Amino acid sequence: MHYPSGRSGAGRGSTRRPGRPLEWLPAIPTLVIVDAAVVLLVVRGVGINMLAVLVATPIVVGCIMALVQRPQRGVLLVAALVPFNGLLLIARLPSAISAWKETLVVATLLASFCSPAEARGPSHRPLPGWAVPLAAFFGLALMSGVYVGGVTAIVALKIGFFYVILALIVWLCPLSDLERDRLVTIIMVTAVVTALIGIVQQIAGPEWLHALGWEWNTTIRFAGSNLRSFSTFNQPFPFGMFLMFALLVALPVSLAESRRLRNRLFLWSTPVLLIALATTIVRGAYMGLAAGLLFLGLRRRKYWVLVAPLPLALAAMLLLPKNLVATALSSSSGQQRVTQWSEWIPRLLSHPFGAGIGATGSAAEKASRIAGTTAAQIQPDNYFYKTIYELGVIGLWTFVVFLVVAFLSTYRAGDYLKGRDALLADGVAASIVAATTACFVATYFEIFPMDVYFWLLLGVVAECGTRSDSTRQPSVRTEQESQPTFANCSTPSPV
Repeated sequence: MHYPSGRSGAGRGSTRRPGRPLEWLPAIPTLVIVDAAVVLLVVRGVGINMLAVLVATPIVVGCIMALVQRPQRGVLLVAALVPFNGLLLIARLPSAISAWKETLVVATLLASFCSPAEARGPSHRPLPGWAVPLAAFFGLALMSGVYVGGVTAIVALKIGFFYVILALIVWLCPLSDLERDRLVTIIMVTAVVTALIGIVQQIAGPEWLHALGWEWNTTIRFAGSNLRSFSTFNQPFPFGMFLMFALLVALPVSLAESRRLRNRLFLWSTPVLLIALATTIVRGAYMGLAAGLLFLGLRRRKYWVLVAPLPLALAAMLLLPKNLVATALSSSSGQQRVTQWSEWIPRLLSHPFGAGIGATGSAAEKASRIAGTTAAQIQPDNYFYKTIYELGVIGLWTFVVFLVVAFLSTYRAGDYLKGRDALLADGVAASIVAATTACFVATYFEIFPMDVYFWLLLGVVAECGTRSDSTRQPSVRTEQESQPTFANCSTPSPV
């Protein structure tokens, strides 16, 4: 975590205003590359259709120009769209369309290098404290990837580290006060919408979902005889983890400004989110939410009101079918995992320095599918076990150090920042606690889009207090403001 320097990008010798012709000269390579990629997607997806190309080209150019002017727009767009990526499974669109998220992230990164000074953060800033252990962890993974080679290494590195790019984008072009507030709004709205859809799925039933195009035992899954809601995600697991994350990030903000209409509506929607979370039957999300709420309760006395959802959760469980409650609270799954991990201990001893990145989890599964092989894959359901198996003891140590430093950085940010930034930092710190807890029973950082939100929010908190537009004043705190106050929350938007 670094402290704001009080300098703005506009004060670095640049007197040009955004939109003058010279500002767009660096953007020409970006426009060419991204537009060519989109045209290739159109040609590959629908055949050589010149009309489609002619229509797409000016639209794409206009979007890229807006993105270059302010790359933060691309960050917010990614956050708003990734929860609905699972709808592509039934959209019957060309398979190339599934690369939209990677294309958008890369386009935003290129735009951040070409953006005007007003959109960028101050120069000569120190890196966040967690950047060093993250670089060490990535370096170790990269060396392992060189050793493994081939499709497996590429797939594993992409799954594990691609969305770190979002943290880099936010560091280059920090979000303003208004944009951070909009990011929280996006998380709230998408959480409520996906929760409602998840509840509707329980009412509609699995046959109706299969008729829409979702596949049995891939997206449509059961716990016993109970359907597990997956909403707009590809499986129940990311849906449950997303609701866990959204609750932990949005609740501190909503409670502190409960008179604001947006926050009041979210608080009223909390029972809906909890019911939807229960229908996913994702125990890792239950555990993570409990750990995150416990942290918030211990963090500040103001957050003790967060124990209020617990009775609501118990009441919601009483309203659910008894067989669903019994399945959700069953310990057989946990016992099976413990037995499985104990059986795999000899494998750890046979690979003290790691078996190589991509040897387990979804990376191994996807690489095997691309290569057309049918070799048995290890599904550890534990990210710590996955790390030590693939990268050895050193890899596990660097990963744990990164988690600790990332948590301490956001925790301290909650003490240093004020107003909504402090509340956001507390929520992100709680989400890190929840993610760490979920890693014991799930490969959390391989679950899309949880990796997207983890890296994005971690970068956002690290850059809170950095001026990225000429209208924002430096955030300087007095000694009397050393503790964040809930009354000291500015209101950049009326809702």
